[in-house]
Amino acid sequence: MAATKTQRETLTDDDIYRRIHASIAAQALPPGTRLREDEIRGIFGVSRARIRAVFARLAYAGLVAMQPNRGVAVARPSVQEARDLFAARRAVEAAIVREAARRLTPADEKRLHEHIRLEEAAEIRRDRPEMIRLSGEFHLLVAAVAGNAVLSRILAELVTRESLVIATYEAPGRPSCSNHEHRDILDALVRGDAEAAAALMGGHLSAIEGRLALHDAPPAAVDLAAILA
Repeated sequence: MAATKTQRETLTDDDIYRRIHASIAAQALPPGTRLREDEIRGIFGVSRARIRAVFARLAYAGLVAMQPNRGVAVARPSVQEARDLFAARRAVEAAIVREAARRLTPADEKRLHEHIRLEEAAEIRRDRPEMIRLSGEFHLLVAAVAGNAVLSRILAELVTRESLVIATYEAPGRPSCSNHEHRDILDALVRGDAEAAAALMGGHLSAIEGRLALHDAPPAAVDLAAILA
């Protein structure tokens, strides 16, 4: 369903960017999905120039690939790019949890415990999109506790790009992330054990990487209008 006249008049480029970005992060738009310019224009009811500007922002963020004579598609990370992303996350999140272990407050602890309970509930419901969203959000909440805005921004980008890796390489029947591992990390943070928290986080990210089937698979067909409108 295309945007209504009222929506067309009020949508900003940021709105369009956030909607496509969120759909990619939630794995509603799988890697390799073609983002046909005319179709996207029709969905949002905006000009070609505006859609191209949004595509350029998404490409800069590493979320889409712009190929001459082939158009735009959701980025499909290579096996090497996947491994590079995990290596970057291990480095960034080791620094984050060390600082978070020193700064965790009782209010932070309560918030993170509540978040893990939401993860567990989503797992019981087998709500995969919610599991994916909550899993990434846990890491960002820990980063917020650490209080380093630069590391938080870097991690947010890595988490979104890693969603493409998971969508591409997650093995059927093997969820990539485990809330049990999140609980172990939180226990170390509560104890104030920075080194244990860093080791657990590194092990957790390596376990996610190890649960992936790192080989090529064909992209799935999707209905762009149903997802983005």
